[in-house]
Amino acid sequence: MAFAIKPWLGLLFFAAYAVYFWREIRGGGEHGDGEELAPLLLQRRRATPATWAVITQTLVTLAVIFVASQLFVHQLDTIGPMLGLPAAVTALLLSPIATELPEIMNAIIWVRQGKTSLALANISGAMMIQATVPSGLGLLFTPWRFDIVLLISGIATMIAIVYLLGLLGAGKFNAKTLTVAVVFYLAFAASLVPVLT
Repeated sequence: MAFAIKPWLGLLFFAAYAVYFWREIRGGGEHGDGEELAPLLLQRRRATPATWAVITQTLVTLAVIFVASQLFVHQLDTIGPMLGLPAAVTALLLSPIATELPEIMNAIIWVRQGKTSLALANISGAMMIQATVPSGLGLLFTPWRFDIVLLISGIATMIAIVYLLGLLGAGKFNAKTLTVAVVFYLAFAASLVPVLT
């Protein structure tokens, strides 16, 4: 299926992230209270780093992320044919692991250090940017026509969301019930076997 209003939806995704970003920046002071952050790498001996150092380190970090993401995408293009899978299917199966695992590890480290609010802010920010920016870019710059694989992926995601919202509503959101959500990912992966064969 193709949608005539698809480019406008892409812009809507960017607008949603802009609103989220603006609201977080405006109310961000309260989340940072009491959190002891490591010193800036460029100015380790200063408690409050200079603005130029913050901007420089941020830009260098973004450049490293950009280069690493390019490398990751090229590797997916190579791995897919080696496994006998289309690139889109390889991305659907492997990208969540590669993108979410670092966020989970950060959250675990920060929770163990007692920085719970920082861990939650990191996860919510990562989820928001991944839900809006890549989707907006895809809607703007790719045909993004639904095939059976994307449809199955969307259905599995919606079922998982309903399950998680049900846990939150029932007050049963804990490590054990959250772990059950991996079943939806495994079911999605298993459902691709008959489709691809």
